[in-house]
Amino acid sequence: MVRCLLSRGLGVPMAGLGIGPEEFALFRIADPDQRARALEDTLVPALARLGAELAAGLSRVVGTPLAPEPGRLARRRDEPPEEVLVAFCAGDRGYRAAPHLALAVSRAHLHARVAARAAADRGGGMRRALLREAQSLARKGKPFRKLRSYAGWEHEELPELAPAHSAAFWCELADALASAASAGVDVGVAWPAEEARSLAVGDVLGVFRDLAPLYKLLAAGAAVPAPDLTR
Repeated sequence: MVRCLLSRGLGVPMAGLGIGPEEFALFRIADPDQRARALEDTLVPALARLGAELAAGLSRVVGTPLAPEPGRLARRRDEPPEEVLVAFCAGDRGYRAAPHLALAVSRAHLHARVAARAAADRGGGMRRALLREAQSLARKGKPFRKLRSYAGWEHEELPELAPAHSAAFWCELADALASAASAGVDVGVAWPAEEARSLAVGDVLGVFRDLAPLYKLLAAGAAVPAPDLTR
């Protein structure tokens, strides 16, 4: 019998993720088409299963129902995919059109992230929320001390640790939502592959709990209609 412990305060079993050396090794396949097929056959279904397992716990963490959605595998001509993810978002608009959480796997890391495309901030509510709460987010301290910004990341070395203690950093994220041509907001925490193999579901939920204030802020901003400038 496998013994499971409950993650503190989350009511979920401490079960392994099922993402290990075999899954990370898929990113070492050099041929773009072969790597894409291997990821689609192995890692995409594994993340879909993990997403279904995480969804209830993540919904409790953010206080609203979230549904898992497999991420689209980026396939560019002669370039192998460098990342696979499962996203979690509220409603039925899809993760590309709303703020969302994401669990992603790349060549050497597992990532827990909060993201929102600039094009999703149609009314500017997310940008205004970040500007309004920049000082408060900068004072969060420990929850954001390992935060990295993935906007524009090329999947080589990890992005540097973000200066999340500075309100200016959060204002820069807000500015990234101002133009639909920009990548928007994409921040999170990474585990090296060697550590990821021993992680439990509760460990991942704990990190998302730390990231939850940012997701909630973006989600609340997305729900605010654009101001009526005709009055």
